[in-house]
Amino acid sequence: MKRIMIRMLFLLFLLIGVAFSLQPAANAEEEIVVKPGDSIQKAIAQVPEGSTILVKKGQYNGSLLIEKSVQLIGEEGAIIAGDGSGNVIEVKAPNVIIENFIIEKSGKRGTDAGIWVESSNNLIKDNVFKEIYYGIYIQKGRFNRIIDNQITGYDGHFSQKGNGVHLFYAEETELTGNVIRQVQDGIYFDFAKDSTVKGNKVEGSRYGYHVMYAKKGLLNDNISTKNITGVMIMDAEDFDITDNVINENLDYRGHGILIFDSDRINIINNRVTFNNTGLSLQDARDCKIESNVFAGNYIGLDLKDKNERNTMINNNFIGNIVQTKIFTSVEPMDLNGQGNYWDDYSGMDLNGDGIGEIPYESGKLFDKLVEENPMLQFFFESPTIKLWSSIEKIFPAFSGEKGMDRYPYTQPVQYEADKTGLDAERNWLAGLIGIVMVSLGITIFYRGRVL
Repeated sequence: MKRIMIRMLFLLFLLIGVAFSLQPAANAEEEIVVKPGDSIQKAIAQVPEGSTILVKKGQYNGSLLIEKSVQLIGEEGAIIAGDGSGNVIEVKAPNVIIENFIIEKSGKRGTDAGIWVESSNNLIKDNVFKEIYYGIYIQKGRFNRIIDNQITGYDGHFSQKGNGVHLFYAEETELTGNVIRQVQDGIYFDFAKDSTVKGNKVEGSRYGYHVMYAKKGLLNDNISTKNITGVMIMDAEDFDITDNVINENLDYRGHGILIFDSDRINIINNRVTFNNTGLSLQDARDCKIESNVFAGNYIGLDLKDKNERNTMINNNFIGNIVQTKIFTSVEPMDLNGQGNYWDDYSGMDLNGDGIGEIPYESGKLFDKLVEENPMLQFFFESPTIKLWSSIEKIFPAFSGEKGMDRYPYTQPVQYEADKTGLDAERNWLAGLIGIVMVSLGITIFYRGRVL
């Protein structure tokens, strides 16, 4: 009898265990809905780790503190509004998702932000930030992703604003597809490391992309327009700046790209057009500048201080009012017989190899005089200055020449993208002509048979 009781108890415990194992996973990870009038903060406090909170359309006032891993998903038109002080949303837990909200009215002091993060592995996606000081502030987190957000700062002068996205000692952050307007700096790399920034746009700010004391990063396929400076690299190292469009940064203090006291910055295949200064190197070392277009700028290339071991090849300098502005000792930056195209180069290609026989002079005495006496710029391209330039070519020692491209190209560099576009245009035109000719032939044949 005793043995039977033991067996029955064993079967009972076994059945209870099976019943618990078959309980739905929602006990551990729930999905709840928050409606207007409900508290999002209360919902966060009540749900288990890993839960999803769906927030219905409407305005939810008050700041949020997230200290557990949750997914916060907004219905179209869901608004989280701060009271104008502190952070609107503060994230202290890892593995948090914040998606599809309008986030507004942060404080205006210190690092007050729309979303302030001090954790890792978070996703901030498809949000609209309005009336914020900092848009998103990441402090020391890793593997955070910031994707497809729109960030617009408070009205006013940029000196009274924070940055769109600020990466403070953040590592391996990914920023993709964000549009940032009217902030101090669009994306600020503050001692950040291994950042990847692709497909973003910054407009109407001080610096579009500001790299300060940062290491290892990629800026690819971004747009920086109508800022003071498009890309500012300062005291940084090992950054790749590739395939970006940097234009209309026209402030008299501004630059398309400025590299200051930095090492191993690669500037490749960018379009830097209609800026005050296209490219400025100031204490740049071991940088590679290749296959860029610097066009329509007031100054194409500006070199200051001591720049060492840099290479500059296969770039097009076209339509810049002042091609170069160089008042320092410069070592040639061409490489292995490759130079650049300068549209004001007047030398000849005697052997037909596409390279001028006379080096391109990259510093003129007149430039120095303009720097010391700005009023002289009114004589730019005057007959007297043209004669002066001719004398400098004959007597380079007289010019005080400070650097040169020893292999200047006599024709603009054709890039693969340009060739592809040209081929596509030709193919399209040929196809259209072919269609017209076939149609015409069929018409003539049909009319001939009718007649």
